[in-house]
Amino acid sequence: MNKMTPTVLVYADLHEFEGNFPEIYKQEWESKKSVDAILELLNEVGESIELVVTPNELLEKLKCYCDLDFSKRPVIFHLMEGFCSRNRESLIPAVAELFGFPHTGSDSYSQNVSLDKNLTRIFAQSIGVPVASGFWIRSKDVLFKELLQLECNSEIKKRFSFSKGNELNLKNFSFPAFIKPAGEGSSLGIGEKNIIYSFEELNTLLSEAPEIFFPYLLEEYLTGNEYTISVIGSATFGYKVSSAGRLILREDLKVEDVYGEKTKSKSIMPETLVFDCPKDLEVIIQQQSVLFCESLGTSGPARLDWKLDSLGNPFF
Repeated sequence: MNKMTPTVLVYADLHEFEGNFPEIYKQEWESKKSVDAILELLNEVGESIELVVTPNELLEKLKCYCDLDFSKRPVIFHLMEGFCSRNRESLIPAVAELFGFPHTGSDSYSQNVSLDKNLTRIFAQSIGVPVASGFWIRSKDVLFKELLQLECNSEIKKRFSFSKGNELNLKNFSFPAFIKPAGEGSSLGIGEKNIIYSFEELNTLLSEAPEIFFPYLLEEYLTGNEYTISVIGSATFGYKVSSAGRLILREDLKVEDVYGEKTKSKSIMPETLVFDCPKDLEVIIQQQSVLFCESLGTSGPARLDWKLDSLGNPFF
């Protein structure tokens, strides 16, 4: 291979980017320190690397290397988060597929499903993975009085999507509930106020919520422990699963009682994992996590989060 041709193109959105972007758009972007650590490790294992940080730069690189044989084209290392698009995490695999370049991580379909919390729960439920009761709220047009009329007004029902048969049945749903933006990561738009105890509170939050956070997902509030687990692999080579880590917030650094936007900011990281999951529960979480990844066809690393109800039952 030509010495000028890299083996890896690392595409990353850098949190330190100083363009005219609101900070909230960069919440999920990688810090330069994290990206530098990845570049250093890739160098240590013998890769030749180029860092790409803008779409124009990426297109120029693809144009330079698209005439190479596929086996000699650089791998696109996907660290892009993007902003203001429900497709943002699928853009790199889509471009790679279009131009014929190998890439790390899952394909566009898996990226889109996993970014959309409502699609994720629909997919999970379709394969038997347990999810909490809940429904999708498309827009701010949902009003308190309309919510009260849902049981008897078929026209209003059309504004909602429920996880089973697209029919909202409030008899299967009760407060307290937890509401979150359906298309955001890093707990954007999530704080202690997102625990909802009544229709009045739900209406207030929706009325005050920024438009950029819609649609929302409203689910039964689960009060048990939260676990996270990693799965790595692909449909071709199979999957391996990690132990389940229980999420806790360090008391000396904790800024809120939920795993929200303040906790996941770049300025403070009070979260840590404790690997004390009971074996029977861990086996269930591991099996269900692998089932989800196998069914969706993920590639590379994936993280799956689980929450227990008051009886200790796990929900994805």
